[in-house]
Amino acid sequence: MPSFDIYTVDAFTAMAFGGNAAAVVVIPPGEDVDTATKQAIASEFNLPMTAFIQLQNSSEYSLQWFNPVSPAAFCGHATLAAAHVLLNERQTPLPLVFDSRVGMLRVSKQNDMITLEFPSNPPTLVTNPPAAYLAVTNELQLTHRAAFYHAPQLNDLVILFDGITDTELASMEFAPSQSTIDGILALNLRAIVFVARSHTEDADSVARVFNVLHDRVPEDQVTGSAHTIVAPLFHTLYGMSTIRAHQCS
Repeated sequence: MPSFDIYTVDAFTAMAFGGNAAAVVVIPPGEDVDTATKQAIASEFNLPMTAFIQLQNSSEYSLQWFNPVSPAAFCGHATLAAAHVLLNERQTPLPLVFDSRVGMLRVSKQNDMITLEFPSNPPTLVTNPPAAYLAVTNELQLTHRAAFYHAPQLNDLVILFDGITDTELASMEFAPSQSTIDGILALNLRAIVFVARSHTEDADSVARVFNVLHDRVPEDQVTGSAHTIVAPLFHTLYGMSTIRAHQCS
């Protein structure tokens, strides 16, 4: 087996042990590492996500994501971690592009700020929600109105709450019963996103995200991919072209 350079990165934070952790594995150019080996490495790290990157040409890297139990369709924080490793740890020059399952992801940097171009994943309104969706909101025992959206590209359920405060959303307990979990898993959902308009001056949206397939519903600390759904949803509903997002995990 070839040797790899491996980094662990706390993404979306300025503090050690904050944000969301990811491992970044740099595969030497030309080396062929099979899926089973990558999965074994990700399982060994047991972090929320492990990113595997490999140079393809002067400015393009392949990028794959694995959580501890399976390959992942898309991961924002591990992509940010990979960009940080290349730009700040390995002094890789721009331009920089990741070739991934969701397309070509372009990276730019201004001063210390890294910008990632992610695909937009607009959700569709679910007018006749299945019982598994309703079971989720019934577990929360809230009086706030909720609208259900489904993002088919990522297979995420988005529940948009009306009138809920940031504090209420942050303090809301979500400990679903086994029957609710079974109903969610039967739909093969990737994640459940709770979101609302923020009532603070610092954010437009406030959200929490629960990973269904990987962790059987434990909460995700910071979720870039979920906001590729929230951003187009808020653009459609509220006409926002720029969205400041707060994830209150």
